Amino acid sequence: MSSLRGVRARVAQGGLISLVLFGLYVNDMYSPSHHIELDLYGDDTAVITMLHKPTLLVSYLDSYLNDLQRWLSEWRIAINVSKSTVIIFARAEWRLIQPRPVTPFGEPIKWVDTTRYLDKGLTWSPHIDQVRNKTTPRMGMLGPLLNRKSGLSVRNGVLLYKQLIRPMMDYACPAWRSAARSHVRMPQVLKSKCLMWGTL
Repeated sequence: MSSLRGVRARVAQGGLISLVLFGLYVNDMYSPSHHIELDLYGDDTAVITMLHKPTLLVSYLDSYLNDLQRWLSEWRIAINVSKSTVIIFARAEWRLIQPRPVTPFGEPIKWVDTTRYLDKGLTWSPHIDQVRNKTTPRMGMLGPLLNRKSGLSVRNGVLLYKQLIRPMMDYACPAWRSAARSHVRMPQVLKSKCLMWGTL
């Protein structure tokens, strides 16, 4: 309850004070109404609604986003609507339905078939493909150091693998338990290649 004062210096992004202030703001975020769930991941937010009718689903989502928009405006927090997406995880017949657009701040949010990690069928294949596409070039660069003919010691080879290859392959891997075996097999094949090179 201190008096109002001007800010003399800005806080560096990622600094401890900026994280604390951001946490205070976000934990006061407008609480969801019925049928809406809010999940926070650092500075990312997921608004989840679960209903049996697509039309009701969109109306509940739109209603909450309108309330959230008022809260964001009150606290002067800006969101990038162009980076936001909406996706329906549903049965096959629902996937053909094209719902009306959701428009916070007057800008429509894109309806998509896949997000960064998931697709409509909840197969995790887009994320696993992304992991494979990032890991393969890195393995190609490190291949001369990790193969049998390399003069690198086994200890250093294991260290390179653990520091530069395995973190990329294991990113978000706990979520893979719901993925199909054929998709999970792709990163397992890449790991096997590293083992076959002989250093590891």
